Amino acid sequence: MKLSTVLLSSAALLVAGAAYAADLPAKKAAPAAAPTGCASFGAGYIAIPGGDTCLKISGYVRSNNTYLSNQARGTAPYSLGGAYGLQFDAKNQSELGAVGSTIFIENSATTDAYVSLGGFSAGKIDDQFDIGGGYNHSGNVYGPHIGQIQYALPLGAATVTLAAVQANNNNVVAANAASRPDLEAGIATSMGALKLNAGLVSHEVVGTTGTAQGTAFIGKASFDAGVATIMGYAAYANGASAYLGQYGALVDSAADSSALSSGTAYEGQIDIPLGKNDSIGLFAETYSVKQDTSSYSRTDYALAFKHTIAKGLWIRPEIYQDTANSVVTNGAYVRIERDF
Repeated sequence: MKLSTVLLSSAALLVAGAAYAADLPAKKAAPAAAPTGCASFGAGYIAIPGGDTCLKISGYVRSNNTYLSNQARGTAPYSLGGAYGLQFDAKNQSELGAVGSTIFIENSATTDAYVSLGGFSAGKIDDQFDIGGGYNHSGNVYGPHIGQIQYALPLGAATVTLAAVQANNNNVVAANAASRPDLEAGIATSMGALKLNAGLVSHEVVGTTGTAQGTAFIGKASFDAGVATIMGYAAYANGASAYLGQYGALVDSAADSSALSSGTAYEGQIDIPLGKNDSIGLFAETYSVKQDTSSYSRTDYALAFKHTIAKGLWIRPEIYQDTANSVVTNGAYVRIERDF
């Protein structure tokens, strides 16, 4: 066979093969790789197209239902209501480390709004003294989301936080605001199942004739024993009674330290899991504050049951007794909440 014939035959085969291949269905393109830039920030973060920012959206929607005894005639003893919270966390990496910002909106009001870089945070932040427990009726022993500048420094298994906080004005005369922010120092650490938190705050008391130094101390221990989680909390304040909680504050009206309010607060809480979807909790708290001849005391006891209906959806009925300066009020709460 001539060489020219062999070449022509080979060319014909190549053309025919190419035509046949063109008739075959095209291979499906490989799926686009999932964004990987958000893995370092934890679960729930997604990459925003067109940039290097990662966003996480979370929150809750809640049904709050209340019944209280000892209501005055003409005042409804019950309340049926709802609440919501919506949080946005945005983060990105920079040459200085991770840059973050958080916005938390609850019932159309801004609860949190702050920026962060490493251990540095500034803005409206949940106060580091917000370490108490509590169920529906009680909230935590102190801990508003308040303007501050703070720095958290990790030291081994512990984290030390220093903060300058918008002063809680504990004075009779509203115009007598503190001339400096409250100064806080806190430490948090864990040793296996045991977690410890403690904090110290310095508060300037401005009276009608001068100023005085107020202080407050808080401490909390939480232990996960497997069959139950046990929490204990204690706080002491002198001239800074707002740090004892929403029920325990008497105003400080004089610069004489002997006239400053002083008080204590204690909490105890036990949560016992009952299978995969249920738990029962016992809670007790007491406040006692004195200033000169004035005094205020409050004690609460609560029993709560929590049942998980479906993933992210739970219901928690609670009964409690509140005694405020010898006035006893019994109450019942039912909270239905969807977390996302």
